[in-house]
Amino acid sequence: MTPPLPAAPLGNTWASVLAIGILTVFVVRYLKSPWRKVPPGPRGLPLLGNVREFADTRWLTSSAVKNMYGDIMHLRVPGQSVVVLNSQRVAADLLDRRAATSSDRPHLILASEIYTGDMVMALLPYGDQWRRMRRASHEGMSAAAVKNYHPIQEKEALILALDMLADGTRWEGHLRRHSASLIMSVLYDKPTTLDASDESVQKINEHAMRMMLVTLPGSNWVQIFPWMKHIPSRFAKWKRTGLEWFAHDSKVFQGLMDHVRAKPYPQPDRGATATQSTGTESPSLGATLIAQQKRSGLSDLENAWLASTLFVAGAETTASSLAWWLVAMLEYPAVQARAQAELDAVVGRERAPTFSDMPALPYVRAMVKELVRWRPVLALGLPHCTTQDEWYAGMFIPKGSICFANLKPCNHDPTVYGADAARFNPARHLDAEGQLKPGPPDTKDEGHVGYGLGRRICIGRHLANDTMFMAIATVLWAMTISRAKDEHGVEIPVDEEAFVDYQLVQRPAPFKLSITPRFPEALGILTEEREAQR
Repeated sequence: MTPPLPAAPLGNTWASVLAIGILTVFVVRYLKSPWRKVPPGPRGLPLLGNVREFADTRWLTSSAVKNMYGDIMHLRVPGQSVVVLNSQRVAADLLDRRAATSSDRPHLILASEIYTGDMVMALLPYGDQWRRMRRASHEGMSAAAVKNYHPIQEKEALILALDMLADGTRWEGHLRRHSASLIMSVLYDKPTTLDASDESVQKINEHAMRMMLVTLPGSNWVQIFPWMKHIPSRFAKWKRTGLEWFAHDSKVFQGLMDHVRAKPYPQPDRGATATQSTGTESPSLGATLIAQQKRSGLSDLENAWLASTLFVAGAETTASSLAWWLVAMLEYPAVQARAQAELDAVVGRERAPTFSDMPALPYVRAMVKELVRWRPVLALGLPHCTTQDEWYAGMFIPKGSICFANLKPCNHDPTVYGADAARFNPARHLDAEGQLKPGPPDTKDEGHVGYGLGRRICIGRHLANDTMFMAIATVLWAMTISRAKDEHGVEIPVDEEAFVDYQLVQRPAPFKLSITPRFPEALGILTEEREAQR
C-alpha cells in the first residue's frame, strides 16, 4: 500500500493563495486600466521609451507618421505621456473645442522656474499671470493695433528689397536683419544694423539659444527627477548657472525698456495707448506696455520679459518663413509670375507697394496664407498639457499629457486642401472671382493652423501676416527670383523638402538663388522712397 503524501505546510498554502490573489488583482487592474487604450504609437525602448522617435523631428513631422499611426499617436518619454495630433479636425477638437482642459503648459523646471523666473509667457501654466500677460500683449498685437506699425513695415520692406538687389547672395543675412530690425522697432523703437549684429539682438538671440537647449527632452536631469530642484544652488552648478543667467537676462531686458521710457510717449494711465502717440517717436509695443502698466497689473520685470518673449517668438519665425517663401519662388515660377502680374496691374511701376494696395492684392495676400500653411516653421507648434483625463474616439489621453499639434500633416491634409495639398498654390485660398475666401472651419479664417490652436494661438499672427505681406509685395515688385547657375550655366536645383532645425524652428536647408531687377527704374524708385522716409 502506497503511503500517503505528506501534507503541505500550512504556511506554503497561504503563501500560494496570497500570490494568486495578488496576481489576480494585478490582472484585473491591468484589464480595467485605461492605459490599455492610449492611442497607438511606436513600441519604444525599455526605460527610455520613445525618446529616440521624439527627437527625430524629420520623422515625427512627416506624412509617414500619420500613415502609420493615424490621427493620434502616443509616445512615452521618461516620466511623461506625449500625444501627437496629426489631423486638423482632431487637433481642433482637443486643443480648441476642449481648450478649458488643454490650454496648460508642461511644467519645465529648469527652463521656466530657474532660467527665466517664471517670466516667459509661452511657458507659463494657464493661470492668472498668463492671462495678465496675454491681455497686456494683446493691446499692441490685435488686428487693429498692428496697423499702427505699417509705416515701420513699409520702411523695412524697402530696405530689404534694396539689400537683396545690392547682393542677393547674402539673402539669409538680409532676411535676418529685416526681421530683427522690424521686431526691435515694433517692441522698442530701436531698429538694428547690418545682419542683425546689434548687441541687444545678439543678447536676446543668445538667451533664445540657451532656452532651446534646456527645453529639449532629456536635456536635464531635474525634469526627470523633480526633487532635484530643492538642492541648494551652492551644491548644484546647473542651478547656480540658471539663476545667474536669469539675473543677466533680466538686466538686459529691463535696459531695453529703459530705452523706451526715455522717449516722449504718452504718460502712463492717461487712457491712450502708445500706438496713439502724436509725438515725434514711432509707436512701440514697449511704450504701450508701460502706458497700460497699472491697468494690466504687470511689474516692471514682467513687462520687460514679456517684450523680450515677443522678440524671441517673432524674429526667427518670420525670417524662416520668408526663407521658405524664397524656396517657393524658385520651385513655382508660375506663382511668382502671377503675383507680379497682379502687382503691375494694381501698383504699376512708378512707385513701390504700400498697405493702401492691400485690399486690391488678393493673390499676394493668399501667398502669405499659403506660405504659413505650406511650411509652418514651428512644425510641432508649442506643447499643450491636459489638466484632466480625456477620452477621444475611444482612446485614453491621460491627465498631464503633453499634446502637440503636428502642424505640417494638419496643414497638408488632402481631405481639407485637396489632392495637391503638398504643393505651394496660393490660389487655393481664392474664390471663383479671385477674392480671398473664408478658410476651412477650424482655421479661424487664417486658412491654416500654422499659428497654433485654442487659447494658446500665436498672439503675434496679425503682425506676422502684415510683415510678410509687405516684404513679399515689395520684393516681388522690384525683382525676379530665379535659380542660380553653376560655372557651366546649369541651374542649381533646390530641395523643397530639405530643412535644418534652428532652435525650435525649421529653416530650409542652404540654397543659392539669382536676383535681377524687373525693370531699370526699380532700384532708383526704392532708393528715392527710402530717402524720403529718413
